[in-house]
Amino acid sequence: MKLYLAGIKSYQRDLGIDCSAFGDPRLELTIQGFKTDHSEPERRQRSPLIRPHLLSILRHLQSCEYDNIVLRAAFTLAFAALLWVGEFTYREVDKELGDSFARWYLPKRSIRVAGDGTNMELTIPASKTDPFRKGITFAIAATHDEGCPVPAMKQLQANDHHRSPHAPLFCVGTHSQQAFMREHVVQKLQQLATIAGLRQDKWNGHSFRRGAATWAAQVGISEAEIQTLGRWRSDAYKVYIEYTSEERVSLSRRFQQACGVTN
Repeated sequence: MKLYLAGIKSYQRDLGIDCSAFGDPRLELTIQGFKTDHSEPERRQRSPLIRPHLLSILRHLQSCEYDNIVLRAAFTLAFAALLWVGEFTYREVDKELGDSFARWYLPKRSIRVAGDGTNMELTIPASKTDPFRKGITFAIAATHDEGCPVPAMKQLQANDHHRSPHAPLFCVGTHSQQAFMREHVVQKLQQLATIAGLRQDKWNGHSFRRGAATWAAQVGISEAEIQTLGRWRSDAYKVYIEYTSEERVSLSRRFQQACGVTN
């Protein structure tokens, strides 16, 4: 309602119509009444996919089938770069954008692997933190272990050499090249989590970014560094970090047993 009112106010201002009514306290009281009458909507649960979970899933993507190669590259990249699911997935209709596809979604040319294999550069053409689509380029280090995104991406590039650099970075099927949709990613994530024996939680596309932020906090990365890793411009990243019940008990114990300095 506030967004609609803001739009109407802006439109009236452009037309030179008086906007004083929008400052009427009765309007604010009406909105507060609606908020009181309607309870807070239930938030969707999103289970964080921390790195041990990711490694467990990747063990079931060992085959050289093309779709497994794509999933390994996508999953490791999403975790390492703290990607929103909308930053590496797209719909079938989006492929019809032609040359404009690369203004919104990841094309093959968005990845540049360093010659020595120590890192790779990722260019994201558009995201929540880049509303004017200037493009964000940053480096992702190689970890040289099972969860390393660099060799996973090199393997994908080797299997995708026949496709244009302007083609989508990820697709389903080496021949059909169907769109790499959000629903496909979530379905595969849930299936693999079950196969890996992970608990039946609310795994979805947001689990990668939420899990990466949670894992960063668990391993001692500072808040400022987490904000940098995730490209957050505000402290909104804090809601992505989740703590287990054991961690909360430990925090409560530290708080209560802390020795303060009194006068």
